Order: sequence, then structure tokens, then C-alpha cells
Amino acid sequence: MKILLSWLREFVAVPSDARALAEELTLLGLTVDSVATEDGETLFEIDVTTNRPDCLSHYGVARELAAQQGSSGGLAISFPESSAGKPRAVRRDPVVAILATDLCRRYSARIIRGVKVGPSPEWLARRLERVGVRPINNVADATNYVLMEFGHPLHAFDLDRLEQGRIVVRRAADSELLRTLDGVERRLAPSDLVIADARRAVALAGVMGGLDTEISLDTTNVLLESAWFEPVTVRRTAKKQGLHTEASHRFERGADIGATRAAANRCIGLIRELAGGEVDPHVADVYPQPKAPQSVLLRSAELVRHLGMEIPAEDVERILTGLGFAPRPRGRAAWRCTAPTHRVDVSREIDLVEEVARHYGYDRFPLRLPASSGQPARKAPHAAQEERLRALLLGLGYDEALSAVLVSRATEEFGEAPPVVLANPLSEEAAILRTSMVPSLLSAVQWNRNRGQETVRVAYDQSFSPT
Repeated sequence: MKILLSWLREFVAVPSDARALAEELTLLGLTVDSVATEDGETLFEIDVTTNRPDCLSHYGVARELAAQQGSSGGLAISFPESSAGKPRAVRRDPVVAILATDLCRRYSARIIRGVKVGPSPEWLARRLERVGVRPINNVADATNYVLMEFGHPLHAFDLDRLEQGRIVVRRAADSELLRTLDGVERRLAPSDLVIADARRAVALAGVMGGLDTEISLDTTNVLLESAWFEPVTVRRTAKKQGLHTEASHRFERGADIGATRAAANRCIGLIRELAGGEVDPHVADVYPQPKAPQSVLLRSAELVRHLGMEIPAEDVERILTGLGFAPRPRGRAAWRCTAPTHRVDVSREIDLVEEVARHYGYDRFPLRLPASSGQPARKAPHAAQEERLRALLLGLGYDEALSAVLVSRATEEFGEAPPVVLANPLSEEAAILRTSMVPSLLSAVQWNRNRGQETVRVAYDQSFSPT
């Protein structure tokens, strides 16, 4: 995730020394891989772990810094419903229907009419380019800007190209076709979630919009989508279609279901600022089953057990309050906390223990090993024989080959047992579980010979385990 220092400063006060800020973020668990300066702008490259989608934005990173600085409740979110005047001619409000409520739990939509689509102003285009996003036009750029700023994916449709002005969130029909914004016609399956109008699919939910309803220079009326889609479905569809977008990257990890309306309000206001138009005051917000707040009990005894020291109660309450968990004392040594909707990674007591440890400071914990009550380690029964055999083979000029048990689908099969194919491999180079060591050993020999190592000697005994 690329973070601009000047953008970050719009939300929270940060150290003037970029290196000091990088160290502070790293200690909070947001590892800064690099700090660069381009045209006077300081840019951070931050490694955000998969369990922290709430930090995939400038606002999310600023929220962590605000909590570290002791801000009560973190940063407030306040985007008005509509600051624009009412439109002169209001057509029928957008009709939104969610047919797949298990895959789309919330869908918010807003309309702005009379926009003038064109290039974005230089300041916005330059900002998007610096964080790795290509400028398109002022309406599309507004959605991408809010994505990088606020962290919630949005999509803009040409309202006049939506049949009957309807939005239907449903599963795709078997072999249904959709031409996405990249110009590729894609064949879909019922496992895919689509956004449709009254007649056909117009977007691949959470992944990419459709070409038929894209924003163009002829667009005058816009429908803005801000929704929550089930993460596993988005990941499965994106992987099957060979797509990875900024939107799918966030939806796969868990978007903030409580932020759909606020993100839409922020974006619709920005569109009006960039492209003019009149905002329809109506907000379509379909939320069939509102998510119940996640309540977690944190006990001070668990803090001591996991962290090895007692943390003052006032520090625990300050940290949890700053992170938005609203701790309420329960007895003398416990707190009942409510996880905010953007913290999709917090559901257990140990999660709160980690939050307290991060913001209290890992460097403040004493360096000591925990007491052990287990038995001393013992060598395996055949460890001595294996060590002597290894030393003997190395002395005879052989090399020890250590290779992965996962190999490519194209690997030649050895033996009678069929290969075990992974349902969701990390890559095609590690897609099946090998049934023999022969392919891996041949690959190791080839790798060495290609680099001039002609004296490689490897001993292989078929009586050993296949893996």
C-alpha cells in the first residue's frame, strides 16, 4: 500500500521526520518497506497484512496513528448525506433489490444528475498517479480517490444505460456473458455474484464493472454503488477470471459493512465538486439483516498470562478507547468491548490482547523466556544413525537435496499413485502434491548443471517415503 505523507497529514498530525514516522508505523505492525521522495512528496510503501483491510487506505493508517497519540475514539467519520440542492426534476428513486442476501449483505446507492465528464484536475490526477492509480475521468477518478482515501471500494454506473434504472444483485446465470471494463467477454457461473439491471448483468460484484454501463464523455447521470460483498465469493470469482483489482483486493479481505453509506456520501460530494451536477437527496440503502456488534470480554488476568507483565488499567482503557472498542468495566479486572465494524479481524479475547500489546509498545516488555514445565527434548530413536549416514554421504561427495513437496501440474508422474491436486493452490508451480521425489531431484540436478556445477551427486533410495 502506497501512502503519501501529505495526504496522511490531512487526517492526523505526524512527525516531521519521515524516518521517525516509518519506525512508529512499523512498531504498530504496519511495516514500512521503503521511504522515497518524488517531486518533493514523501511516499511510504507499507506492508499491510491480510487480516488488516482497515489499514488499506490513508484514513485507516491515520486512524492507527491517532489512537497511538491518545485520540479518544480515533478519528471521527462525518460525511453529510447531501450538501447539494435538490434536483430540478427528480425521476423515480433508484430501485435496488438484493436477491443473493448471503453474498451481498448491504447495498447503498446514490444518484447525481447533470454531471459533465472530463479530465480530473491536476492535483487529483497527480495524487492518484503517485499511489499507483491511472487517472481516467473525473467521475471514475472520484471513486478511486475515495478508495485510496477512505478504503471502501465504489463503482459508478451510467444511469441512463441501466435498464429501467434498476439494480439487482444476484447470482449469475449458467454461462451468462459479461464484457468487463477491460474489454474481455467473460463467461460466468452461478457461483459468481453480479450486479444486474432489469435485463442483463452489468458488473462483476466486487471485482470489475461492465463495459456497457461505463462512465463516458456522454454520461450525464450517474448511479454510485457502495456495497458489501462476501469475501470468499469475490476471491473465488477474481481468481477464476484472472482478475485482481484494487476493489477485489479489499473485498477479499473484508470490507467495512458499516462504511457503505459514509463512503457514498463522501464520493458523491467529490463528484459534484469535480463534475458539477445535482445530487438526488434520496439514499437507497438496502440492509436486510444489520450486523450485530461483536462483543468481546477482555480480562486483565489474560493480559498478564500472555504478555508476562501487568499493564495499568488506565493504559488499557486509553488504548482500547482510542481504537474505538468502547471498553466498559466489568468488575475490578475486566472490560466488555464492542468491536467497530471496520475491525473484521477482532472476534476473540486474544485479539484484544494483541491490540493492547501493539499500542502499549512491544519494546516495553521485558526480555525473558517463559517458565517451562515440560520434559527436556530428546533425540529421535534413529537420529544418531541418520547423522552418521549424512556425514558419510557428504564425505563421499554427495549433496543433500531439500525440495518442496508441492510441484507444478506439468511435472511428469512417477509411480502408480495418482497426484493429489490442491483445490486452491497459491500458484501453478505448487499445484499438486508429488508422489515421488524423482522430479524434484532431477530439477535440482538440472538447476546445478545449468550453473556450471557438473560434479553434483545425489543418492536416491526408493524405499524412503515418497515425500
